[in-house]
Amino acid sequence: MNLPQITAQIGQMESQNENELHSLVKKLKFKPKAGESAYAVYMTFDLQTQDIIFEAPMKVSEDLLYRIHYFGNNAAAAAQTYMVRETDSLNYLLTSVWNDFHLSLKQNGFADCELTHLIEEVQKAGLISVSEKKGEGNVSFNRLRLPFISALSDIRIDKQKKAVIIDGTEYKYEAFIRLFIADDNKKNRIVLIIPRIRNVSGEEIVLSTHQDYIQLVKKLNNLEKSETEHQVDDTALRICYVCQQNKPNVSSEYTKKFSRSGINKIFITQKTNMAPFFEKKRYDDNYSICLDCYQQLLAGEKLIEKTFKGRIARENAYILPESLMGTFNYKYISTLKENVDLAFNQEDAQKFLDKVQAEAEADFDHALYMLHFFIYRTDGNSVTVLDVIEDVPVLRFHKIMNEFAEIVSLMSDHLRRMSLATVYRIVPVRETPKGQIDIGRVLTLYKSILSGQLIDKKTLYSYASEALDKGLKQLAKSRPDNYYNMGLGYYTNGREDFFIKRIIMSYLALFRLCERLDILNRTLFAINEGGESTVTVEQLPSKTKESIEKMEKFLSEQKFSREAKGLFYLGTLIHRVATAQYIKEHRKKPILKKIQFQGMKQREVIRLYEDVLEKLRQYNRFTSFSETLLSRFHEYYGNQKEDKYFDEHENVFYIMSGYAYMVGQKAPDFTKQEEEAQLEESTPAEEE
Repeated sequence: MNLPQITAQIGQMESQNENELHSLVKKLKFKPKAGESAYAVYMTFDLQTQDIIFEAPMKVSEDLLYRIHYFGNNAAAAAQTYMVRETDSLNYLLTSVWNDFHLSLKQNGFADCELTHLIEEVQKAGLISVSEKKGEGNVSFNRLRLPFISALSDIRIDKQKKAVIIDGTEYKYEAFIRLFIADDNKKNRIVLIIPRIRNVSGEEIVLSTHQDYIQLVKKLNNLEKSETEHQVDDTALRICYVCQQNKPNVSSEYTKKFSRSGINKIFITQKTNMAPFFEKKRYDDNYSICLDCYQQLLAGEKLIEKTFKGRIARENAYILPESLMGTFNYKYISTLKENVDLAFNQEDAQKFLDKVQAEAEADFDHALYMLHFFIYRTDGNSVTVLDVIEDVPVLRFHKIMNEFAEIVSLMSDHLRRMSLATVYRIVPVRETPKGQIDIGRVLTLYKSILSGQLIDKKTLYSYASEALDKGLKQLAKSRPDNYYNMGLGYYTNGREDFFIKRIIMSYLALFRLCERLDILNRTLFAINEGGESTVTVEQLPSKTKESIEKMEKFLSEQKFSREAKGLFYLGTLIHRVATAQYIKEHRKKPILKKIQFQGMKQREVIRLYEDVLEKLRQYNRFTSFSETLLSRFHEYYGNQKEDKYFDEHENVFYIMSGYAYMVGQKAPDFTKQEEEAQLEESTPAEEE
């Protein structure tokens, strides 16, 4: 995968439909709360009255941002030349913008243009001060016309607090603007400021839409049309890293103009990190780009941010399609992105497949595309790549979702749905104020599944045990306070059993998927050692016989070995004890505390078995059904060779598989009280 080439290709497609400046337009940082509306105001420099006012509020829309050219803030060390600012950046409009903008006009060949003369008229009117040094200058505070104050004796800016201090009274920037427009409705948020000049004739000139401003911004951002090759000497031609063409104006300096938190930053960081292996000149020779590719990279980044940005495991992700035929169909690649979002955020694989089937009928050939995933974090000033998953054929993506759907249909009595989204829901991820701490292992699982890399089955067993351990500890609290990715809120108020069932059955499905994809480092069982039980069921009561036969069928479908089957039946006995404890008002089911979810050695399994026997006697639950379960445990587990025993996490997993199987099932020997208890522990609302 060549990231800059894909970005430039997308940008070339975008630039055919948009003007050059659209690649610079930013989204507002402001995120409205319920009931809030975003408004913009004009900051008017009135040459007729020779004062400065904020006026004429208007609702903010995406179209407005493009019409008035909202580019955000210039880089901190750069000249502050962008005119339209968010309210949080009012300090720039009250200080250095006017000086820096005036300097930039003069330094870039616009000294005699209309806009330069307008700025100088504003200066002569005493509304602003400018100098010959970047970062200096400010508006004349005494020309701010406040409705209730005839003259301002003291006004200053506190940049740290983002406030204006008027005669000792502090006003946050938005509150300061409200003094001018007399709007006390706090739901109408003033979030954007648009400077304009009202000249002596009363004409209102919006600076950010003036042609001189547009030309200056293009020049500062290298968005002017590039020179043709015949206009320059051959010695000035160099090879562009992206398009591999011999062109003029090829330089690595363009990369300094890229956003510090966009996808192009990933390319810059990767190549800059290789710089120690090159001399500076050799680095510039290898990774320089031409002006055309620079502009396409800007446009591509803009479109990717708008259209191909998603969420995977609650982390930001760029989801980039690549055509195997070298051409893009915008409609198709947008659809691909929507499908990926569905797969990673919807736990029902069948819904994904239904959508894909509808697209196939619409003549969308998925086989012609691959997918690339960049999972990252950004604070707005930098970008950190958490993981990259490259070169995933769309057909493999569909195969994975199809396998999930088939596996769920085979386990429909115990598992309602599963997809790629579920993988994130069953691996415990701890959260801190800085973000998700253990997210790397979820992303590694995704990479293995999507790219066909091997997974150690012991890793999956350890994740399952940890999920049970962390999840049940959280559910024992009055309110879960971490590991939110596992959807613990659905399993509070005594519904822990359904959490156990979801975790175990989901991992069984995940094991099946990994086997089908041939990505386990070893098969679950080298040989299907399970065989059939030698214990006859012919003479058992009909309900017990039916229940045991269903269990054996389930174990055969899951390809459990003899030892796994033995542990499974021990788990079913634990559930019988837990149910008996529940109707005795032991709502927390103390028998579960006997299970060490961090892992159990073989001797600890035997000790657990002895505890279960004791509890069955204590609660008078040595019924015919319990004795049948016990005989199955003895048959499968009692004659194991020492080297056949599982490791500590496998022991826990297969014990809990038996427990999970029984959750929601009506045992043949249920008493009336136990049936009522099962109804009381009704299935929780499904997670979305």
